[in-house]
Amino acid sequence: MIVNKVLTSVVTLAFFAAGCGGSTDTSAPATTVAPTTTVAPTTTTAGPLSWPNDVGSSRFGVLGQEFDVPGGWIRPHPGEFLWSEIQPTPDRWDWGRVDWHVNTWQDRRLAILGTLWPFAQWDQENCHANDPEVQPVLHRLPTKLFAPCDETKFVGWLTAVVERYDGDGVEDMPGLAYPIRHWEVANEPSMQGGHGHFFQGTSADYLSMLRLAFETITTADPEATVLTGGQAGMQPSFTDFWTPVLESAAGFFHVGNIHSIGSDHSFFSDGYRALLDETGHAGAEYWITEALVSTWPEPGQMSPTGDELGRNTLTGFATAFADGASRIFNVGPHDPTGGPGPESDSAFLLLAETVGDFTSASWAGESLVRFDMPDGRTVYAAWDGAGLPDTVTGVVETVGYDGTAGSADAAGFSAATPTLVTVG
Repeated sequence: MIVNKVLTSVVTLAFFAAGCGGSTDTSAPATTVAPTTTVAPTTTTAGPLSWPNDVGSSRFGVLGQEFDVPGGWIRPHPGEFLWSEIQPTPDRWDWGRVDWHVNTWQDRRLAILGTLWPFAQWDQENCHANDPEVQPVLHRLPTKLFAPCDETKFVGWLTAVVERYDGDGVEDMPGLAYPIRHWEVANEPSMQGGHGHFFQGTSADYLSMLRLAFETITTADPEATVLTGGQAGMQPSFTDFWTPVLESAAGFFHVGNIHSIGSDHSFFSDGYRALLDETGHAGAEYWITEALVSTWPEPGQMSPTGDELGRNTLTGFATAFADGASRIFNVGPHDPTGGPGPESDSAFLLLAETVGDFTSASWAGESLVRFDMPDGRTVYAAWDGAGLPDTVTGVVETVGYDGTAGSADAAGFSAATPTLVTVG
């Protein structure tokens, strides 16, 4: 079943109104493990840290704190990189909570996509004292969410964050195991009103902040990768905000960033690819940093069953990768409703464990996606009766979206249900 692609932004807004990513850091200590200091602590290690081969090798990630897949990614939401918490007043710094989480994530060998929240209430009052407060989507955010007033203070905070976790041997976190190199500048800045705010300001305001953040991050860590704040979908209100940003953002981000919360079967992969191309970023890499399979019924139909959601998960992720997404972060059970359910979770894990470190993904036919693996194998995701290319011969290994394993003769294979087929 293909999810209706014309669902309005109500789906996305309702998801965030329910508190997606509200404080998920239940594993954090009740109090910080390091004392609050008046300046950012400076430490020096023996030398630069290398990026480990076993970290971040997967194309799959999750929203949240844990992901038990080799090489997997996490996108903690909201995470710990909040200006309002790291620098609660102009002369106070507190790294305890952040360091505790970074240590925990690195003990688990996870790659981290860090969201940088560029808001501090004391800074906002410098130039927005007379502006109204808003209801933030996430309770840990301040009640004013404009671009920073004091750009010098903002640059100082952002530099301190990137320097502390870049692993260059200067001003690093004590005990840092490997660098944090991937940062996104804010989150869903076009989400302003209705069920809450992530930002207050125009496209031009966000563009100015993105430029300043990009220059600051890459100055502190020339090896850093900078993502735009996630686009909340391809609905008109979101594309209207982002189009002028992207048209003027050449050279100020490395990776595009789209979200789809139950709104599109393949998480807007084809539409966002087209938007990037149309705004001057043809061929630019993009990630889907929030992907949630829809549990909504198509018009005139019943809500999808758990089994159908499992099928849709495998085909949706495979489609998005074939359309060009480089990495995808599953929202899954992090959704405040509990997510699409165990069948969907299992299908996602099956795909992540089978093709997690693929080198390329491409369309091999209608309802047929080819994943090339680093060890020379080829894995096909097939559905809706798709067969295999004529060049594939002999017996092949198969595993269904539900985990049922088997084998088949390649010449006679037809995917009655979504199936992964391993060749070689």
